[in-house]
Amino acid sequence: MTRKIVLLLALGTGLGSACGSEQHLLRLPYDPDKTAIIGRVDEADGLVTNHVVTTPNGDECIDLDDVCATPQSECGDDGAADVLLDESGAVVDVICYPTQGVAIERAEGDLAQVGNNVVLVLDDVADGVDVAGDVTIDGNNVTLYGHGPETSVIGGDLNIDKNNALVRGVTVEGNVTIDKNNPSIVNCVIEGDLTIRGNNVSIALCEVWGKLTIEGNNAVLVGNHFASAPVIKGQNTVCNSNRHFVDENDDHAISQDELGDTVACAEKAEDK
Repeated sequence: MTRKIVLLLALGTGLGSACGSEQHLLRLPYDPDKTAIIGRVDEADGLVTNHVVTTPNGDECIDLDDVCATPQSECGDDGAADVLLDESGAVVDVICYPTQGVAIERAEGDLAQVGNNVVLVLDDVADGVDVAGDVTIDGNNVTLYGHGPETSVIGGDLNIDKNNALVRGVTVEGNVTIDKNNPSIVNCVIEGDLTIRGNNVSIALCEVWGKLTIEGNNAVLVGNHFASAPVIKGQNTVCNSNRHFVDENDDHAISQDELGDTVACAEKAEDK
């Protein structure tokens, strides 16, 4: 296992090494003071957009037609956030990415025994698998951040066993299982199954090539593509512009003409 660890002392200041002679200075892999608005649908292609704006300050807001979004009320004036919208354009979740008070670790090789309040950063080079084998998030308030599914790859399964996990910009070659509460996964490719047993789970802008099963409550699904229709057993599930796909030419990529119907959001649904 190879992990270079540094402590984020304060936003906008120098970072001190926590590894003795190692002087590799890691910074947050995302920009503070930026908010992504996820949930509006592009009229040209019918796909959900991911529009990045500056996080407002104080009493200011992001004007979303009839909705005033204020991510700073939850994430702070310098916050990094994803704002998820439902079909009506209302805000259904605000995902806050930590900007201070966390350790930053480079995630590569084998990964195990993740602590609390950690940002794990996958590299930004498209060189195959970055983290070999399975990854279990067994610490609270962990952010696993990649540089896009085409670049940052986990070679096995991803298991979320603690609360408040954030995962963004990765491919998982195995299955993803969520057993705890309040996690979010954004901009991902899951080549296996996605099983959600925890509550208050948000999934946005992801491709799921296996089966989606939701057993927890209050799931939010925005702009995802599913190869298999979900079995939704939890209560109060919110859906916005999730669609089926069929890889008709077997190239393991989704083209516009391989996208099908919208996946319905219901309290219970049968396999299709």
